[in-house]
Amino acid sequence: MAGGRGKRLKSKTEKPLFKFRDKPLVSYVLNNLKNSKNVNKILIAISPNTPKTKDYLIENYNASDFLKDSNHEFSYIDTPGDGYVEDLSFILDKLENNGLNEVILTINSDLPFISSDTIDKVLEEYYSCDEIAMSVFAPLTIFNDYSIEPSFVFDDLIPSGLNILISKNIIQSEKKLIVPNLELAFNINTLEDVEIANNLLNQ
Repeated sequence: MAGGRGKRLKSKTEKPLFKFRDKPLVSYVLNNLKNSKNVNKILIAISPNTPKTKDYLIENYNASDFLKDSNHEFSYIDTPGDGYVEDLSFILDKLENNGLNEVILTINSDLPFISSDTIDKVLEEYYSCDEIAMSVFAPLTIFNDYSIEPSFVFDDLIPSGLNILISKNIIQSEKKLIVPNLELAFNINTLEDVEIANNLLNQ
């Protein structure tokens, strides 16, 4: 998901292209997805908020328009940019209307630390459960341990930005997977997050 405005980051650069250690955030995510043994294709949701991100994907990943040519390893889809839930609903409609029956893993473009191994382990957990969807959470204790400010807390759990569902725009019963892993606790929302991330990596 690479179509958000990223207002909290307070940068003139589109959030997916914001450079963390001289590399755009979206590149960390795309490379980790590419190296996952359980991910077959990668679809990047862009929007009117992220036109330069689209150019970057075409130039650096040979990304194609999914609705015209979905055979490439990397594809993009233009969404309205109305918000995460709205854009995801738009994508599911398009996939369903195209007759696709797929398992969809969604991940935000501001999650540079989620490794290929973690992605694979989460997918393996999904395939071993009985629900058709899965939401992945990090416990609040990790955020407290590393002085990270969570954007949303529910029952001492924080949504990680990593979710799995099927490609139908319906209400889907889900399993909650709690993963006490710092990778899942760290999305880059603010300049303070960037500073904390740099400090942690330096340690």
